[in-house]
Amino acid sequence: MRSMTGYAKLVFQNEKFAINFEIKSVNNKNLNIKTKVPYSLNFLENKIRTEVASKVSRGTIDLKIDFEDKRETENLFEYDRNLSNSYMEILNSMEEEFKEKFSNKLDLLVKNLNVIKRNEVEIDENEYNDFILQNLHTLLDSFVEMKVLEGERMRTYFKERLAFLEVKVEEIKAYKEIVVSTYKEKLLDRLSKMKSDINFKEEDILKEILIFTDKSDISEEISRLDSHLTQLKVELESNSKSIGKRIDFILQEIFRELNTTGVKCNLYEISKLVVDCKNEIEKIREQALNIE
Repeated sequence: MRSMTGYAKLVFQNEKFAINFEIKSVNNKNLNIKTKVPYSLNFLENKIRTEVASKVSRGTIDLKIDFEDKRETENLFEYDRNLSNSYMEILNSMEEEFKEKFSNKLDLLVKNLNVIKRNEVEIDENEYNDFILQNLHTLLDSFVEMKVLEGERMRTYFKERLAFLEVKVEEIKAYKEIVVSTYKEKLLDRLSKMKSDINFKEEDILKEILIFTDKSDISEEISRLDSHLTQLKVELESNSKSIGKRIDFILQEIFRELNTTGVKCNLYEISKLVVDCKNEIEKIREQALNIE
């Protein structure tokens, strides 16, 4: 089980390159990858997205990459030796001819005669590819590890809430057996108070009790609740990296069965237990939105 929220950072450099990764994620029903990479790495953007998608199945992912090719800095400029020597010879000749000295010949050479030029460093795409993707794998491993740790804390929380639900459902089962008898007692009590005014046939009373029994029977709902709780327990034990949607579906089904149970039961004690269970389901669903 993994959380959809996570964060990781990686800074690495060698004699050629320096790189700074930062990745973070928040909840999203689908996978949305946002990348910010320097221009020199644009050719790698699709590969980077593919690598991230291979590790993460849901959530909004923000990935920022700062990259420096140190060789560009070390050999970024050079001066033209032949051209510089030629200019210097001319300047010296001018001094001799005009019997005047230049105040700073090097300053004149650099500022006005374009002897310093910027080198165009060739990009080795294969070398960039190997360096970037190798470090991206390290970053993603750390990122996923954090998501798993948070997911395990959530798994523990869900199991605690599930145990509470199972206890409440067992209590509902116990009260289920007295729903009809309680209604029968109340009905007979009301009829006995009215008997002096109205005559009731015993078969009518029996028919009314049978109708109520059919309407208030929650056996099927309880059976389905047991089944859904079992399914939920199985999912909570699963090591699948993407179970959030399945858990959310099961929780919806549990909530639906609780609603039906509350409507049909006609017993205060069961209604109260149903409300307690629905509150727990809402707590679980709120946290389950963060499951990948």
